Parts: sequence; structure tokens; C-alpha cells
Amino acid sequence: MDVLSQDLRVALRRIQRAPALATAIVLTIGLGLGAAAAIFMTSDAALVEPLPYAEPQRLVHLWEVRAGTAERSPTSYPTLLDWRSRAKSFSGLEAYDPTNITVGMGDEARMLRGARVTAGFFRLLGVRISAGRDFLDEDATTGAAVAIVSDRFARSVAGGIALDQTVVINGTSQHIVGVLPHAFHFALLQNADVFVPLIAGEQAREDRSQRSIYVIGRLRDRVPLTAARAEFSAAMSVLASEHPDALAGRTAIAVPLRDALLGNMKPILASLLVAVAILLVIMGANLALLMLTRYIERAPELAMRSALGATRARLLRQLLVESLVPSVLGAALALVVGQMTTRGLLAAIPEGVRIGVPYLTDAGLDGRVIGVIVGVTTVLAVGFGLGPALLITRDRERAGDARATLARGRRRLRRGLVAAQLALTVVLLVSSGLLVVSFSNLVRREVGFRDPEGLVTARAPLSGRRYEEPVAQRQFYEALLARSAALPGVRGAALIDEVPGGGEGITTFEPVDRPRLRSMQPRAALRIVGGEYFATLGIPIVRGRAFEPHDRTDTPPVAVVSASFAKLLGQEGATLGRRLLLAATGQAEWQVVGVVGDAQVAPLDADSPPVVYLSHLQAAENRMMLVLRTELGVASVTNQIRGIVKTLDAGIPVYAVTTLDQQLSDSKAVFIRRFPMMLCGVFAAAALALTLVALYAICMHEVLTRRREFGIRLALGGSPGSIRRLILNDAMLLGATGIGVGGIVATVVSRSLRAVLFGITATDWRVYGVVAAGVLVSAVLATLGPALRAGSVHPSVVMRVE
Repeated sequence: MDVLSQDLRVALRRIQRAPALATAIVLTIGLGLGAAAAIFMTSDAALVEPLPYAEPQRLVHLWEVRAGTAERSPTSYPTLLDWRSRAKSFSGLEAYDPTNITVGMGDEARMLRGARVTAGFFRLLGVRISAGRDFLDEDATTGAAVAIVSDRFARSVAGGIALDQTVVINGTSQHIVGVLPHAFHFALLQNADVFVPLIAGEQAREDRSQRSIYVIGRLRDRVPLTAARAEFSAAMSVLASEHPDALAGRTAIAVPLRDALLGNMKPILASLLVAVAILLVIMGANLALLMLTRYIERAPELAMRSALGATRARLLRQLLVESLVPSVLGAALALVVGQMTTRGLLAAIPEGVRIGVPYLTDAGLDGRVIGVIVGVTTVLAVGFGLGPALLITRDRERAGDARATLARGRRRLRRGLVAAQLALTVVLLVSSGLLVVSFSNLVRREVGFRDPEGLVTARAPLSGRRYEEPVAQRQFYEALLARSAALPGVRGAALIDEVPGGGEGITTFEPVDRPRLRSMQPRAALRIVGGEYFATLGIPIVRGRAFEPHDRTDTPPVAVVSASFAKLLGQEGATLGRRLLLAATGQAEWQVVGVVGDAQVAPLDADSPPVVYLSHLQAAENRMMLVLRTELGVASVTNQIRGIVKTLDAGIPVYAVTTLDQQLSDSKAVFIRRFPMMLCGVFAAAALALTLVALYAICMHEVLTRRREFGIRLALGGSPGSIRRLILNDAMLLGATGIGVGGIVATVVSRSLRAVLFGITATDWRVYGVVAAGVLVSAVLATLGPALRAGSVHPSVVMRVE
């Protein structure tokens, strides 16, 4: 203990004498490990942390799929019943139907996420109701007005005692019979708070084209997923032959529930883990260079200690303690940085995206993360502290000779470390560059309407018995539209059932004059609009006309279609005047009276399908969104719209008031590219800074240790310019080597980014060329100072050394 205490005192004195080096080590470990810990914590919560269900590895999610396409869709109620009877590999299949729910009446009404679920939904997941009871089979058959709520909802109701209370849901009184545990979440339902029984109506029990319910299943014991998939595929083939009108050309797929919950977040998290690993390797190489430089400078001191009787073991122990002290400080900093970074990352996730990743809610420091940080710090301290010490103490006699230049082996080691850092930095820079170009392509994509910053949207959904009839729905929205259009500063007012970029509301269709099987009918997006929708959004009328006020229920049904829809119809004849049958509207025949420009109705990163527009005056809808083109701020519009709605019906909530541009910016399609772009960019900038500092340090140290050599060269007729070129050529060679190796590695690593790249390939030569040129120029600039100093060495330095 006395010896250890002495070593600690010496280590602290060393830090006081060379605070810059100690600070560099602490910051390198703290910032590098802190960033790594933040990504590790979020990735662990998503990829590793057990799901809050019983035996989650046996849970799968099922979709219907149109053969030969990547299109996934929910299924119908009769198809679910067939799956239950024919898929013997599953111990149970249950369904859910996401929906928005209006809770409360009057001024207390608010919109929440909810779902209709089959009776055994929670039992299949293995979720135990924390208070009250689960749904019963007879709840659905008898149409019982019961509900199960989340723990979050329960805490907000009547002092936190929600069980056995009655709440108004969608205008109907529902009795709360159960409360879910606090840890429950189901990402595909986002932050759902209210669950009611799934009651299939008469039409839903017969019509297989009403695909609105999602299915999860639990595999039987010792049944592998591959076997279940084979059985499931065979069952779907039989069903397709039995019901060709609805299922011909369709199959189904089953994927692990974790993969379904993560969706396209999984490749993002995996890519970030790769970026963190690269940054850690760069950090380790930089630490090795710092330690090696430190010990080389102390070589004469170590040689004198050895001459005075110190053993090699004694010297190594002292050097190890000296490397452990700043490493421990760096670990403490890493814990702080990791926790702060994690909170910052979670806060940076838009609310609309955060509700879809509930598994990140409780991400933070725990015993495992602390253990990993301490373990990695110990490895770094021992590996990159003791390694250079072994190298220096191996040849103690030569270490004390001031006339000797640095040994060739040590020079190769240092240069190899810098080249490796350059190569890994190139990998991060290429990945960051690809993500930047991808993000730029996405946000600059043509969306088909003008000036989204000037468009303000607000949701005002209708619920309850008062609005069960279509006429009541039309009257409310017509009054809201008229009063909103009269507001000062409003230059256009319209209605739509789904915000552009939302991606919902898909239906199949067929021309009346060319019928085809339902299962083979093409798909299109269906949008219900009102007011001057096309003029308000700036969508041009290509042919025909837009909707007019006289297009009502007492006139023939009409439709307006997008240009891509018209092109699809144009392959079989003219567009205007054609009559369409839409699966979503039954047997009504819609006559096409106009063609408008294409607008982005799907998420920004997806190809937008053809669109058919209907007027809300002919196809009433109770979930309309108000769209205003105005110069007023969002806050002003919110107050005025809420005032108007309150005068019409105080029980209707108004929420999600924002600009259309903000909605697109906060969408998941943008987030899953902006988030990794920002993180990878920070990692790449940090890696480049560390590498350039290391390159500068090694060149400067080489100049200092080779002054005698440079003096001899100058004395023998060499010019200062040749000395400078010698240093710069070395830097160019290091840079070219790192760029070449890094470019090859980047072509492999960047493939993991293909899932989030938009409008660019993973091997785009322009990004690689810009990164290569930038790294090479940066390497030259980093070594310019040492090169100029090398050329200023005077031959008299040789005489002084001798």
C-alpha cells in the first residue's frame, strides 16, 4: 500500500506538470466513451432489453402480402378466423385495430390513441392486468361497453382511481374494468391509452376485402418459426383457391414481434453501433499515440531510473498507475456525458416519432452500462498504457541516447496507428456524407404543393351519437370551414381526412367497364377533401374540373384523380367520364370529372401511389382535418379555431395544430435520416479532429526527434525545401494509405446504411471523391506547421548535440 500510495503521488505530480496531456487523455476517454454509452443505452433498450411480455421470443406478427411485391397489409376478420382454424403451429392468434379515441365531453374532451382488440389480446402477450380483469369472450359477442386503460391514463382519472369508473369514449359511456401495468407498451399502437373490445359488424364478418385488423400470434412450444411460416404459407394458398375474388395472388408472412416493433429503426441502431465501434477504435489508437509519445519523451528519465537500480517491473507498475489515474477520471466523465447525451437524444426525438418508440422511454444508466464503461476504461488503460511502456522499457540503454533517432520499428508502429485512424475516419466521413446527401434529397423532394410553411393544419374529429349520421358530419365541417375561411389573414380554407405525407387510406379500385378480381385490383390512396382543397394547397388542375358546391348527395357521385391515376386509367382508354368502383365505398359508381397534379400523400421516403379524391359532401367522414393558408402564427390560429369549434360544439377537441412543413419535418421518414446523420456527423467530426491532432503530434514529435538528422542533411548540402518536402511527402503517403484502405472498408460498411439512404447509392463516387480530397487536404494542412519547422533547423544543432 505504501508503494501504491507513492505511485499515486507521482502520477498526480505528473498530471500537474503536464496538464495538457492528461486533459487530452481524460477528454478522449470521457467524450468517446460517453457518446458510445449513450448509443449503447438506446440500442440496448431497443435491441437487447427483453420485451415486457411472457416468452417474447415466441411472439410473431402476421401480415397479408400481395405476391411479388413488398406491400404489407392487415387482414380481414373472416381471414383471421380461417387462420385460427388452420394454422396449428400457433397456440393462439389475436388481433388489434389502432384508432383515435375521443375521451370525455364538453371542455374536458381530449383525443387519445387507443385500439380495438380481441378478447385474448393481452393474454396472448402474457400481460397481467394490474387491477381489475381482462376482457372476456362474451364482451365482444354481447357488445359490452367496457374498457381497459393504461396506467398512465388511470393516474389522470379521479385521483388515480380509474377502476370501475365510467368514462365517455367516442360519445358512449364505457365502464373501466381493468388497468394495465406501468411497464406495458406495444410500439405498433404507439402510446395507446384506451382499449375496447373488437366487435366485428355483419359486413366485416363477411367481406374479406375489409382489411383493417392486425394479427399477432404465439408459436407453440418447440415449433420453429421456419416451420410455422411453411404451414402458414400452405394455409394461405388453400384460402386463396377457396376465395379467389379476395385472396388470389396473396400470401402472408410472419416475422418476430421484436422486428415488427422496431421496424426501420433496427438498421439505424445497428449502423450507429458500427459508427460507435469505429469511433472507439479511433479513440484507442489516439490514446496509444498519446501514451507512446509521452513515454518516448520520458525515455532518458526511465533509462536513468534503471541505471539507479529500478527494475523493469517497478517501472511498468509506475507507468501503469500513471495511465490509470486519468483513465479513471475519464470514466467518471464518460458516465456524466453518457447520461446527458442520452437525455439529449431522447429529447431530440419529435413527439410524433417518440410515441412509436416507447421502449426508449426508460433508457438510461444502469449497472450493466456502468460495468461496461469501467471495463472498457480498464482495458484502455492497461492496453494503451502498458503496451507503449513495455516497448520503451525493453531497450533502456538506447532510450537514453540523445544522439539516436527514433527506432524504425517504433516509427512504423506510430505511422501505422495514424494510418489506421485515417482509414477509420474516412469510413465515418463517407457514411456521414452519404447520410447528408440522402437527407438533402429527402427534404428537397418535390411534394406537389406549394409553400408548406404557410399551411396550418388542425384536427377536429367528431364522435358520439350526435354525429353518427353523415348529414350531421357534413353540417359541422361546412360550418367550421365557412367560419375559418372568414378569419382575417386566411387566404384559403380546406378539409382533408389525412394530412399529406401520412400514407394511410389505401383502397383498391376497378373501372366499371373493365372489372377484375378484387385480389388483382390495383391500389390507390383515397382522400376525402372539402372546400377549395386543390387551390389552397396549390395543386394544379390538369384536365376537367375540381369539386364544386353543387356536388352533393342528391347529384351523381364524382371523383377527381391524380395525374398518375389518370395515366393508369389511360392505358385502357380515356380518363374523364370513366366510372370507378372503390372497395372502400361499396357499390357506388364514381365518375371522374377532373385530373390534378400528383401530390405526395405517402411518407416522404416512399413512392406516392395514385390518388382518387372524393368530396366530403358526397362521402362524409368524421375525422377531417382543417387546412388553412394563412400568414398568422400557429398560436393565433389555434386560439381562433378552438373558439370557433367551441361555439359549434364544446365537446369536440381541437389538437395537432401546426404547419404542414413542421409535420413533414417531424415525420418518421425525416427523423430516421436526420437522427443518424447528426450522430454520424458528430462522430465523423470528432474522429477527424482526433486524427488530425494525432497526425500533427506525430509529425511534430518526429521533427523534434530527427533534428540531428535534418542538421546533417543541411550540412551536407540539402536545402530547407527538401526537408519540408520530406515531411509533407510522408504525410501525403500516410494520407493516401489511410484514404485507400478507408475507401475499401467504407464500401463494405456503407451497405448497412442502404435501408435509410434516399436518392443515392451506398457507393456514390462523388461522396467518396469529396471525402478523399478533404482528408488529403486536411492531412497536408495538419503537417504544414511541423514541415516548416523542420526546414528551419540549423546545422549548428549537430555540433551542440555532439
